[in-house]
Amino acid sequence: MKQQGHFLLMERSEFRDWLQKQTITRSISKLQVHHTASPNYTTRKKSNGIAHQDAFACLEGMRNYHVNTNKWRATGQNITIMEDGRIAISLDRDLNQTPAGIVNQNSGWICMEIIGNFDAHHDVMTAEQQRSVVHVYACLCDKLSIPIDTHHIAYHAWFTSSGIRLPDYTPGLSAKTCPGTSFWGHGNTVAAANQGFIPAIRQELERLQHNETVEQPMTADEKQAFDELKKQVASLTLKAALPHIPAYAQPAIDELSKMKDKNGNPVLNTVHGRSQDFYDTLTILFRAGVIAQK
Repeated sequence: MKQQGHFLLMERSEFRDWLQKQTITRSISKLQVHHTASPNYTTRKKSNGIAHQDAFACLEGMRNYHVNTNKWRATGQNITIMEDGRIAISLDRDLNQTPAGIVNQNSGWICMEIIGNFDAHHDVMTAEQQRSVVHVYACLCDKLSIPIDTHHIAYHAWFTSSGIRLPDYTPGLSAKTCPGTSFWGHGNTVAAANQGFIPAIRQELERLQHNETVEQPMTADEKQAFDELKKQVASLTLKAALPHIPAYAQPAIDELSKMKDKNGNPVLNTVHGRSQDFYDTLTILFRAGVIAQK
């Protein structure tokens, strides 16, 4: 986790713990879904593939556009999800501040921007980014008790330019194609969301909750490693056992053999095959009079 300028950047593994520690004072009941369109994978790409152009430079670039061109007071979105799966929090537009994501539809919402252009024939989301996207939405739904459905998790494409909610993505009426006509491999319609994105968030939340309450069964590799460990422990136990009773311990053994519990059963069923520590301790107790001498 690293803070620089107007942003806090973290790994996916850090997000849930960070979120659980946040005190959220405004009422939030819905989550927006956006792609950035620009920057996208092409503008972030270098000769070696997906760029790790400084993420902070990318984030500050978006903020500069929002502030200087759009004339917003701060970064538009609350959260940005990078193409490599890292998650950025806008410190100038944190979770307690209303975003600037959808005209007239921001109060009570959190705005997430996913780096990329997911219209058809453009970017295909990386696996790491996919994992982070569903993780962020699942964690927020869990933290804020938001139902996972298309009423509470909405694509920008389902709204007009004035912020009126449409029944579905409608070319000519929708403000944008955002989050992309090929978003999540299915598209930007309500049916597409219910086909892929919404179930993926539900599955991630179930995984998170299940991992918190139920011990997971061992994988085949883990079971094999555990069985090998048991064999090693058994081998060490056998090696620790002496093949015969040491002569110095024989008086203590003889006395102990006469002793019975209150039910008349021998205190020890066997004194053979014990460890050096056992015989040493028994001898000390015998000589100290703890085991009665007759």
